[in-house]
This record gives sequence, structure tokens and C-alpha cells, in this order.
Amino acid sequence: MLHVLNGDSLASSFPASISGNIAIIRECLVDGPVNAETVDELAVIRANYLSKTYPEASVTDYNTNVVPEFEKILTATAATQVYLWFENDLFCQVNLWFVVNLLKHHKGQLYLINPTTDLIEGFGGMNELQLEQAYRDAKPLTPNERHILSDMWDIYQRADVAEALTLSKQVSPELPFLYPAVQAWKDSIPHGDYLGKPKEAMKDIAAQLGTDDFGKIFRAFHVKYAIYGYGDLQVKRLWEELKKEEVKNK
Repeated sequence: MLHVLNGDSLASSFPASISGNIAIIRECLVDGPVNAETVDELAVIRANYLSKTYPEASVTDYNTNVVPEFEKILTATAATQVYLWFENDLFCQVNLWFVVNLLKHHKGQLYLINPTTDLIEGFGGMNELQLEQAYRDAKPLTPNERHILSDMWDIYQRADVAEALTLSKQVSPELPFLYPAVQAWKDSIPHGDYLGKPKEAMKDIAAQLGTDDFGKIFRAFHVKYAIYGYGDLQVKRLWEELKKEEVKNK
């Protein structure tokens, strides 16, 4: 049994009563380039991007803390039941698509576990008993659902948001969380003078609150635009880009 957890936060509160091995996805594939032919190529692209974009990240850290977790997934035996613990926001969904794609040749059963809380709380709003119950209520993914989620990763790599919207609408009865995440992806894409929903939202929040205090802006963004699931690092990068653009345009 293998539990794939989206991030260290869930890992830190994961009930010891739930047996099995753990792989932690320490990635934010929604942020930066992802177009690669192989996992190895992707790892090089991601490590370079993250180390250049975020001062606290390094290529060594990526190879030490991120890549080995991918290996745990890729080397799962056919007898291994895999439980996927992912939330419904865009950040988590893109990571989920990637993981299911890694498992596209896996012969064992895949199970999906979504939080029972809202988008804002996620797994972080669940106590140990609720996490145990979520595990017992895990949804077995059908072959078609696995195929769809795996295809979503290929579509995301190609940045074909129109195809993603079409597919996610078609499968909304089976996978209702897909379409809202894809719509959020579409809304985040800049075009013309439109900076994309996240940056436009931050501009509005700053104006409404009458402040440039990033902490206040992040908290408001996290609540109002929980569908994105961005962490403080992603939001801060977007905020800093926004401020630079404003200075440049003055």
C-alpha cells in the first residue's frame, strides 16, 4: 500500500493508524515550465526553474527531496494499492494529474481521497478521525477515470486549455472537481492588457483593503480565490511581478 500525499503539511498530520508507505509530492507544477518528454527531463527543467525563481530552493534540494518521491511512485509494484490524497484546487489538481500520469502503467488499484472540508480548509481542516474516515471512504478510480486524469497531465503540458475545458465538462458527472480547476487555469492566463485572474484579483484586493501589506493581501486572496490553492511563495512572486509592472508602466 502506498499513500501519495500532496505536500509535507498533510504528511505531518497523517494518522499513524493508517498503514502503508508514503510518498510526498513536494512540487508546485502549476508554477513554471512543465513541458518535457521524460520524468528525468522534467526534473532538470523544474529544478533549474525553481532554483532561479525562489532563492530558498536549490537544484541539490530538488534532487534530494523531490525526485526520490517520484521514484517511490514509479517503482510501486503491481500488487501495490495506491491512495492519492489530493485536494480540489488547481495547485493540487495539476500535481494529481502528474502523479496519475506517472502511474499510467501501474497494474494495481488507484484510490482517490478528497478532503471533506471546503477549498479553504482542505486536509488541514480535518482531524485524525476525519482523515481515517476519508481513507475508509476512498474512491476507487475506474480505468476510464485514470485515463482521463493521466490525459489531463499531457494536455496541461501542451498548455491546451481549450481541450482541457472540453474534456473536463464531458466528465463532470464522474469527476466533478475537474472543471472548476480547469476554469481557474483558463482564467489565470494573461491576454492583452488582462494580467490573468490572480494578479487582477490582487490588484482589486489591495485597492479594497487600501494596503500594500502582502500578509493581508495573501490572506484575503487565499480565502476568496481558494480554487487556485497557491501557497504564499507563489502569491508573493505574482505580487512582486505586479508591483514591478506598475513601476515600469508609470
